[in-house]
Amino acid sequence: METSKTPPHLHQIIRTVRQRFPEIGVAFLFGSLARGNSRPDSDLDLGVAGIRPLSAEQRFELILALSEAVGRPIDLIDLQTAGPLILRSWLRGQRVLATDHHLLAALIIRSLDLTTDFEPYRRRILEYRRKAWIGI
Repeated sequence: METSKTPPHLHQIIRTVRQRFPEIGVAFLFGSLARGNSRPDSDLDLGVAGIRPLSAEQRFELILALSEAVGRPIDLIDLQTAGPLILRSWLRGQRVLATDHHLLAALIIRSLDLTTDFEPYRRRILEYRRKAWIGI
């Protein structure tokens, strides 16, 4: 089990993204690799963003390039199109690339706006589930 807080694949991730996908200005690692409790079969959870959302072709190329570089399956999230629940978690991840600080700031603001807007619905869903499961 890997326990280091800096994943061993970090340098390959940064190098691959910067060399082959210069339009991506922000990348965050999250999930078990970011937390330092991955297993040999764990995938790599990566959130990325450029000025525009990634096309399906760009997503496929990036997933393929990263999986070849790090030797793991890739769970790629485009932060430009992610919903509030994903955006809520990526901020807790490990920043691996931030060449566009304006884009990073815009993503943080969008994340906060969406999660704040979504919070009453999330609480209502949790309350409904609690009542359904334990009757309180």
